[in-house]
Amino acid sequence: MNTRLGGSNVRTGALRLFALAAALQGAAFAGEMERATPESQGVDSRAILAWLDACDQKLQYMHGFVIVRHGKVIAEGTWAPFDTLRRPHMLYSHSKSFTSTAIGFLADDGKLDIDERISDIFADKMPSNPPPWLMEVRVRDLLTMNFGSDANKPPKCNLDQKDWERGILSRPMETRPGTRHRYDSDATYLLACIVERKSGKRVMEFLKERLFDPLGMESPWSTVSPSGTACGGWGMNMTTRDLAKFGQFLLNGGTWNGNRVMSSDWIRLASSKHTNSNGGPDWRMGYGFQFWRCQHNAYRADGAAGQYTVVMEDQDAVVSINAAIGDMQKELDLVWAHLLPAFGNEPLPENAEAQKALANRIASLAIAPMPRGAEGVGANLPAKVTINRNDLRIGGEGTLERTEKGWALVSGGRRLEIGDGAWAETTWKFDDGNIEPAFLLIGTRTAVASGAWKDAKTFKVTWHLLGAIQNGSFEVKVQGD
Repeated sequence: MNTRLGGSNVRTGALRLFALAAALQGAAFAGEMERATPESQGVDSRAILAWLDACDQKLQYMHGFVIVRHGKVIAEGTWAPFDTLRRPHMLYSHSKSFTSTAIGFLADDGKLDIDERISDIFADKMPSNPPPWLMEVRVRDLLTMNFGSDANKPPKCNLDQKDWERGILSRPMETRPGTRHRYDSDATYLLACIVERKSGKRVMEFLKERLFDPLGMESPWSTVSPSGTACGGWGMNMTTRDLAKFGQFLLNGGTWNGNRVMSSDWIRLASSKHTNSNGGPDWRMGYGFQFWRCQHNAYRADGAAGQYTVVMEDQDAVVSINAAIGDMQKELDLVWAHLLPAFGNEPLPENAEAQKALANRIASLAIAPMPRGAEGVGANLPAKVTINRNDLRIGGEGTLERTEKGWALVSGGRRLEIGDGAWAETTWKFDDGNIEPAFLLIGTRTAVASGAWKDAKTFKVTWHLLGAIQNGSFEVKVQGD
């Protein structure tokens, strides 16, 4: 079968050669990205310093970043206690771009036509009397979020709906497919199911063979649905370094270290505007195949609370970020204000002083813990306490104890370590599974916490969940005298 890409026919024989080369040479493609000074790649180190200062002043919270210019990493860092360069971070909707890429490999292989009707692919899951509009939905409509299904109507992907495919396909249709962009993560889940049906492999297994191994990406993992399929539209976890590799792979037009991994036709198609979109300045630039267009002729993979891989074709640059912020437009605005104009056309003279200042700044990146409280306050421990409601699933009544490094809060069989003027780590199971409706805390996670006494009977705790966006604070009240 010939695969139709953007209205033109692409010969599948050549595309299958790309797939064969990737499979045979995957080990040769792997390895860390080359490093270089910013100045050698035409970037002033002081511009990156200014960007970091602006991020710390205007955003809460940055977790990690990698900046790539001309295929070389010119700066990378992470805000302690996070280590997103080495520890996987949840991607949320950034996952969608990886699912789209898996679809692209199938198109390259000639195993999928993006104009194929999903009613043919999911014939065993269709409702008994499907509405006419559902019968019109193509794979292309899922890719562009022009599904037409009413995303506000249940059943949606959740733990009560064991068969997510059947549940999604049973929803009423709101608009004719292909006529209106409406963001719908369940559409991406159907794409993940299509990957498995067409490849005969699990999504992450397929991506490992075709993308992760060739690029030397060792950290990826994903939460799954009750049937074991990767959530597709959310749930993937990777390091910021792996995101930067993905961005450079896209910028290269599907090559890695000079080897062809994916057709440039697919990447060009996936990153192009296919439908209008609404929102802020960088959300109304249009939507591709699970990629957003940006201002300045850039495009991005995009996940909740600031998970970005921004591909700047005109500047030959990639910026990948993990964060936990509320204003995602502001995060992009700082990239446009500080980094975009810094990408010069020619190498700059090496500036050892600025490079040293940048290295020191990166080494000092940190989210500040609670400051140490007054000496002698809260010294009569252990004590029975009442714990305010919080998202760490520790609450009600408990005991607060003094430890060598700070305190420990014990309640309901859980023990939370709390640092004194520092962060303390606690790892515990939220549950025994890895089935994840969006944003649910599952599996084994690591929390960091610090605390301080507000007064003799009130103890405040601040916490972050490593590798995730969840964070917060709560108070503990000492009972009695």
